Amino acid sequence: MNKPTGVKPERTALKNTTKKRGALSKFTLVAIVCLLLVTTLTGCVPKAPHEHYIAALKKVNDLEYLDYVAKASMRIEADNPENQALVQIFNQVSFEATLKLDKEDRRIFFDYNLLYKGVNCGNLTLYCDLEKISAQSVFLGPRIFYFEWKDLQPIVQKHFDLQFQITDYFPLLLETDEKTWEEVELAFYDFYADYYQDKITAGDKQVKLAVIENDQEKTITCKELLLQMDSAAFSPEEISRLLQGIFGNPAVRTLIKDKITQFITIAKNNGDLATWPITEEDLIAFRDNIDDQIDHFLTQMVTVLADTPTTTSPTSFTRMDGKILIDQKGLWRNAVTDQTMHITDPDTGDVAQFTMKIDQSLVNPGQKPTFPNFHSATMVNVGQTSAEEWAALWEEIYIDIFTQAMVNPLIHDIIQLAAKTE
Repeated sequence: MNKPTGVKPERTALKNTTKKRGALSKFTLVAIVCLLLVTTLTGCVPKAPHEHYIAALKKVNDLEYLDYVAKASMRIEADNPENQALVQIFNQVSFEATLKLDKEDRRIFFDYNLLYKGVNCGNLTLYCDLEKISAQSVFLGPRIFYFEWKDLQPIVQKHFDLQFQITDYFPLLLETDEKTWEEVELAFYDFYADYYQDKITAGDKQVKLAVIENDQEKTITCKELLLQMDSAAFSPEEISRLLQGIFGNPAVRTLIKDKITQFITIAKNNGDLATWPITEEDLIAFRDNIDDQIDHFLTQMVTVLADTPTTTSPTSFTRMDGKILIDQKGLWRNAVTDQTMHITDPDTGDVAQFTMKIDQSLVNPGQKPTFPNFHSATMVNVGQTSAEEWAALWEEIYIDIFTQAMVNPLIHDIIQLAAKTE
């Protein structure tokens, strides 16, 4: 029988495992530290709900193209039986609006429709670009009225004996120093982030939303934010804080001064200023004194708001509740709000509750919008129409308005109600 030699064998497997575990722990610790550093340095920290909302607004605002639709309906609840017929009419009224914006080609389209019992009872459609502005409404008949910006100068010259070449001033709206504009945007975002801090909370669920992308309907998953605002959010103190936060900001004041300087330069270089009853020195003095002018305006507004007797106001805001849906790209895609107000009849003291629901959606985000064909066989060039032609046009417009009054269901029901109450 062999006896033990007394030599204890090494536990090599256990030793190697211990070393591996130690190395793994060190690697994990280093990885966590690196991840925290990267997260901190890149700003990738979890956002509060109101910060999510402001970031979503900024992302949408930064898009070159916007396609936006909104629907609104209202409901009135009144105890006075004499008002029930009128209340019933207004409770069947709704609104629809569409906004298309092409920042690249400098084009904008706005369409507003008033519906009663689902029937379009009135509309206003506007289109604007760097050459003209156009308008159309059912109350104006089949015509599309348009005004070319170049025709403004002859009109101003004729009626005011001044020179004002409006197209030269478009850069006031379209061209701004990038650094200044970024500072202004940041000022607005910071203010609204503070304003909404206690008004927006996170929803407890992911929401499926039907949207339009690339002109096709699809379903996406969105993060839900909840908006809750009471009467204090619209108090004189909050409005005063809003004005102070915006117009008291140095970046906003710098932008105003820069725009005045830009305006003076354009007017001087194109010869307009020489025909005006105001001098370059007057405009420069106004610009240099703009801080005092703004401070005076803010002081007056604060005084007016402080003296406003909110308790005797015929209309009092009660609350606003809403849901905001943000997609996985960080864009807000839908917002539904219910706003409630109480309206007091100053003669009888009767109180009615007014509720408006607004549903807003972002359509085809980032996609170049398709503008409707805003042309008609009957195009009226407002700037080139003579007085005699206008006289004939007005007669036709009166007939169109009268025809609408006869066939328009909303106008018909209001007239019928008025006849019954006489």
